[in-house]
Amino acid sequence: MLEQRINYKGCYMKKLIFTLISLLLVSCGDKLNNKDPDDNETVTVLPNHEIIYEINVRNFSPQGNFQGVTNDIPRLKELGVDILWLMPIHPTGVKNRIGSKGSPYSVKNYLEIDSDYGTENDLQTLVKTAHQNGMKVLLDWVANHTAWDNVWVSEHIDYYASANGQRPYSPQGWTDVVQLDYNNSALRTAMISAMKYWVREFDIDGFRCDYVSGVPVSFWQQAKAEIDAVKPLFWLAESDATQYMDVFNCDYAWGFSDKINAFGQNGNVTNLKNACTGLFDNAMYINKNKMVYITNHDINAYNGTEFERFNVNVFPLTVLMFTIYDMPLLYNGQEIGYNQRMGLFDVNRITWTSVNQKMKTLIKKMIDLKHSQPCLGNGSERGSLIFYTTDRNGEILTYSRKRGDNEVLVILNFSDKAQNFTFAAAAPNGEFTNWMQEGKKTFNMETEVNIGANSYQVYVK
Repeated sequence: MLEQRINYKGCYMKKLIFTLISLLLVSCGDKLNNKDPDDNETVTVLPNHEIIYEINVRNFSPQGNFQGVTNDIPRLKELGVDILWLMPIHPTGVKNRIGSKGSPYSVKNYLEIDSDYGTENDLQTLVKTAHQNGMKVLLDWVANHTAWDNVWVSEHIDYYASANGQRPYSPQGWTDVVQLDYNNSALRTAMISAMKYWVREFDIDGFRCDYVSGVPVSFWQQAKAEIDAVKPLFWLAESDATQYMDVFNCDYAWGFSDKINAFGQNGNVTNLKNACTGLFDNAMYINKNKMVYITNHDINAYNGTEFERFNVNVFPLTVLMFTIYDMPLLYNGQEIGYNQRMGLFDVNRITWTSVNQKMKTLIKKMIDLKHSQPCLGNGSERGSLIFYTTDRNGEILTYSRKRGDNEVLVILNFSDKAQNFTFAAAAPNGEFTNWMQEGKKTFNMETEVNIGANSYQVYVK
């Protein structure tokens, strides 16, 4: 629920005060959850309803450094971000570098900070500021491979795997990096020691672990046990391989993302519904989380922006991202509808004055929805999913999320025409509040719904 704070000054008669309070509460009740996102209003954030935000430090701010991120933390707090994920902060390799700056995932030294980003003190200030604003900070950790000129190549060549008589070698055709060998127990010890360093010295709150499936699950089990003894962490896996979920708190909805991208090409609403059902029905995640997204650093760089891939359907798909399942991800300017590719090998800084006001408003309202509705919880707090059939199934996707007495009804129109429809077989029941606009609507089998082209409606009960 939204907290309302009403201050009264001066000396008034008690009866008048009671009358004013009553009028104000009625007014606020009529407009519950429908205020403009720029209004100063506090939303109570429920546990296990987190929003994660991915930051490419070199592109995020005009400065391209930690200070630029720190300066923006109050805005991200106001937006509703709960977890900051910093893409790799280490120096990037020079040997066989791609582009002018090289990939952040080509790590030259696990115990150092890229000098372009600032100093150790700058990172400590960033983490401290995030904590003061109630946010967690995750570091991106690249365990599968290093840069060609990582210090380990010259000092510990035995840490590296060999293939076809070559040690080290580049995996997966990634020519700027070389493969590590997790059959070597000394490598495991060194890697875990490096990870502990950032927990002990910088008080980080977790790791987003890159290419998890390239590393044996036994290493992740060992790493989690040892590092959580220093400080219990949040572990995010770049994977959707279920065998890793004994270790990690959350992983990627990669398979679902692929189907979302396919929907951008074929527009098949039935396939989209099936993808949502498959995501939701995976029994491995009853007490675990998945991160759901329509963009991230890989997709933006290699497949294009969400506007390129989905055009105007980016708006209903954004609603889907926040309401279908678990933890939504925002990436580097997504909250202002930033519509530019940001490659991984060069500097492509965000132009923060390029604001899509419709997307900005939508994302703020969706964050407030996610934070405040019990049925939109993650993992063990997850509400049920119910799809409704209509006489416009080829264009419309309609579903409810429910937990106890709380229900969020979502109606998405993916066609380029306005639609009028009624429910078939079953319908949501009762009076709902329109989350996006003022007013209420009663739903039953006789209800006719009107929705604009490539649009969305969200109701709360």
